Amino acid sequence: RAEILNHLNTAESRLLGIASDHAGLIFEIAAAIRDRVIGPLGEGAKPGALAKRARHWEHEADKLVVQVAVSVRRRPELQPLHRLIEAADDTADELEEVVFLLGLLENEANHLTVKSLQPLANILAKASQEWVKALAHAQHVQRHGPRDDADDFLTAIDRLSLLEHDADDAERALSLIALKESVDFRELHLISKIGQGLGAASDSLKHASIILRDHVLADVLAG
Repeated sequence: RAEILNHLNTAESRLLGIASDHAGLIFEIAAAIRDRVIGPLGEGAKPGALAKRARHWEHEADKLVVQVAVSVRRRPELQPLHRLIEAADDTADELEEVVFLLGLLENEANHLTVKSLQPLANILAKASQEWVKALAHAQHVQRHGPRDDADDFLTAIDRLSLLEHDADDAERALSLIALKESVDFRELHLISKIGQGLGAASDSLKHASIILRDHVLADVLAG
C-alpha cells in the first residue's frame, strides 16, 4: 500500500511540475503584454517579433497540455489535473490573441487610450505570477504536513480570486475610457477586444485555481 501511495504521489507531483512549467509560459506572455503597454507602442520590441515569441510560448504550452492528457488517460484519479491545465491553457490562448491585437494598434494610437490598458495588463501579470506560486506550493502540501505549506498555497489561491475581481473592475473602467477617448471606431474595437481578452484570461486562471484548490483539499489533504 505504501508503494502504491508513493507511486501516486510521484505521478501527481510530476503532473503538477508540468502544470508549473505551463504556468511559467503564461507568465512570460502576460509579462510581455504588461511591458508592451507600459511604454509607447512604437518603442520596445517590434509587434511582429513579440507576436512570434507569444506564438512560440503558446505552442509550447499546448505541448504540455498534451503531455498531461496522455499521462492521465489511464489514471482517472488524476483527471482533475488535466482539467486544470486545460483551463489554464485557455488563459495562454487568450493572452496570445491579445499580443496579436496589440500588434494591430498603430504607433500613433491615442496615448491615453493605450495607457488605459496598463491596469488590466498589470493585474494579469500579477495573477499569472500567483498562479506559478500556487502550483509550486501545491507540490508541497501534504496531509499532516507543515501548516505553512497549506497556508502559502491557500494565500496564493485567495490572491488569484481577488485579482480576478480587480480585473473585472479594470475591464469596465477600460471600456468607459475607450468609449470616450478612442480616436475612431477601429481603435475602439481593438481596445475593447484586448480588454475582453485580458478579462477572459483572468476568468480562466481563476477557474483553473478553483480546480487546483478543490483537488488539493479533497484528494491530497483528505487522501
